[in-house]
Amino acid sequence: MNVADRPCVSHAEALELVERHFGVTGVARDLPSERDQNVRIETDAGAEFVLKIAHPAERESVLDLQNRALGHLAAGGQPDLFPVVVSSRSGASITPVDAAGARHLVRLVTWLPGEPLARRTERPEALLADIGARLAVMDRELASFAHPAMHRTFHWDSKHAFDTIPKHASAITSPARRDLVERLVGDIAGRLVPRLPHLRMGVIHNDVNDHNLLVHGDRDPSVAGIIDFGDMVHTYAVCELANALAYLVIDAGDPARIVEIVAGAYDRVNPLSNAEADALYDFLALRLCLSVTMAARQRGQDPGNAYLGVTENAAWAYLENAPARGRVSPGAAATHHPRALDKLLEARRARLSRTLSVSYRRPLKIVRGAGQFLFDDTGARYLDCVNNVCHVGHCHPRVVAAAQRQIATLNTNTRYLHETIVEYAERLTATLPDPLSVCFFVNSGSEANDLALRLARTQTGAEDVVVLEHAYHGHTRALIDVSPYKFDGRGGRGAPTTTHVSPIPDTYRGRYRRGDDAPGSRYADEVVRILEGLAQRERPLAAFIAESLASCAGQIEYPPGYLERVYRHVRGAGAVCIADEVQVGFGRVGSHMWGFETQGVVPDIVTMGKPIGNGHPLAAVVTTPAVAASFETGMEYFNTFGGNPVSCAIGLAVLDVIEDERLREHAEAVGAHFLAALRALADAHPLIGDVRGRGLFLGIELVRDRATLEPATDEATEVIERAKDRGILLSTDGPYANVIKIKPPMVFTTRDADSVVAALGEVLPEL
Repeated sequence: MNVADRPCVSHAEALELVERHFGVTGVARDLPSERDQNVRIETDAGAEFVLKIAHPAERESVLDLQNRALGHLAAGGQPDLFPVVVSSRSGASITPVDAAGARHLVRLVTWLPGEPLARRTERPEALLADIGARLAVMDRELASFAHPAMHRTFHWDSKHAFDTIPKHASAITSPARRDLVERLVGDIAGRLVPRLPHLRMGVIHNDVNDHNLLVHGDRDPSVAGIIDFGDMVHTYAVCELANALAYLVIDAGDPARIVEIVAGAYDRVNPLSNAEADALYDFLALRLCLSVTMAARQRGQDPGNAYLGVTENAAWAYLENAPARGRVSPGAAATHHPRALDKLLEARRARLSRTLSVSYRRPLKIVRGAGQFLFDDTGARYLDCVNNVCHVGHCHPRVVAAAQRQIATLNTNTRYLHETIVEYAERLTATLPDPLSVCFFVNSGSEANDLALRLARTQTGAEDVVVLEHAYHGHTRALIDVSPYKFDGRGGRGAPTTTHVSPIPDTYRGRYRRGDDAPGSRYADEVVRILEGLAQRERPLAAFIAESLASCAGQIEYPPGYLERVYRHVRGAGAVCIADEVQVGFGRVGSHMWGFETQGVVPDIVTMGKPIGNGHPLAAVVTTPAVAASFETGMEYFNTFGGNPVSCAIGLAVLDVIEDERLREHAEAVGAHFLAALRALADAHPLIGDVRGRGLFLGIELVRDRATLEPATDEATEVIERAKDRGILLSTDGPYANVIKIKPPMVFTTRDADSVVAALGEVLPEL
């Protein structure tokens, strides 16, 4: 893209086109720019805008990338920091116009008040810390943003600097300076290249220099805005901080102190991995090498553009007197040195109950999460395929921002009136069919299921419960008593007399299989036989409780008609139907918001947990007015933390993200792609006996013999260990621990699915 061809639209033309396309009138003033043309528009009413006239060679997809990123940030925790895109009269965010004898794509964005940091000579430590923190929040929000144009090849992307700089270094006319850049880049490459696989990737602004960083306030200055998203790209996430630091340190008397303050504030909000901390100084220097190289190249193309060299002299001064490269130890990392894993594991065993298990033969020390990824203490990234708690993605910025806002305002119990709990109850029940309309808020799925049993037993006056084989409903004593996964497992004492177990409707290895006639009805008849036996003994039934799709039993989807027939007979016996949606609710199945909807039934009580708060301790029970009324016995139900304002604000944010990001529909599309790819993999690998599930709730059952269905338990364990070594986190479940369970955060993509299939394709032949 030749900068000499940048637009040159007159003020008169600019004012005419903003009036015609946007209905805005005012006066125009030029703003500095490298390759586009920016015109400030000031209206008589006091409103201010920036008309952005794109370079003729700019692709519309790249402009759309910027617009959508701004929209994404506007929904985050610091929306006032970014320009807002103004739609044209036609509703378009990008408008083609004819001006200055050429065709241009134009956009209008709001003007942000504030002064460029470049004009400030005083930069107190509090301002530097604010810069670090603001960058961290922006990057954390952009971690969940994606766009097709983000993967463009761009010369200002440090990811390509080792190709770009040697290609254009000849433009540096001074032999000594050219040699300096080539030597520095060679040294940096030797250190950085081995570390690159351990660095997280993401979309970044990529040009937060002191001209794009606005500040306000004289006595206590702070960040007012971040502008000019034209250099956005998908690259190493740490480059955001490195690039910003590059322009902060070049005129500074104590660069190391600036890095310490800015990176420390950044790290406290968006923690850096050890690998990123090690790479920061090198990426900082690499950016300055790229800057002076591109300035030299562009000067030859456009010698009259003073903007191209605004930082060149200072950058050369820094590079020629560069401080010794070191490792950044920001924030807590400056005072905390992680213990070796063996020592940490030893300390855990000394102070925590050994009934708390850890995953994998060589446990991971996970220190950070973002989207569908987890990062260990070395900076290594892992694709999380099993954490259905962080439903909308680890550390989703909108959820984090909601928690931060509310906890900074108020957190108290439900004995005071507060709008948030009512709004959340209304929003939550709006996702459910009638008559499910009364909410109880608690802190965990176990607490929700425990309360559901209390409601059922109060409603019916009975104690007995029908459950499914291998079911798990929670860790309280009452729930262990209805969880065969526990009471029939190691350390269990068997079923109490009030619990009655029906076969799991597993059509792969169960009593009735896919080739049988009407397996759903035949499995339901097993429940009917239990009901008939209870009636003969004159034992009333309180409830039938079952997950809507069975998780611990091996990721099992029930055959059609099963729950409809069971619910009908259970209600005929005067009992209550409880749907445990703790694992499968909130759109995970893709086709529906709730798992029970896949069976065409409406339960009397629904329990929710895990995904409801995206990792925050929140859970709920939703029931009918009739069941809720029967619970009003005179004994108060009170839960100190259940339904507190912070929890409800988080719950609302999760619902917003599910809706706004269309995660249920996303799960349906990605799940269909994933299921098809796994079934194709099964065709090539006899060790895979069955692939099942729907949406992002899938299971892969491994068997040594497809005829006998001998469980391949050891092989399943080996698969998850070897997948971990390839950066894929999986786990096993099922009565024989031979089912690889897949239930990742809902932001999991088809590319992620393909990565899992590729890893399994490598691992399975090794077994």
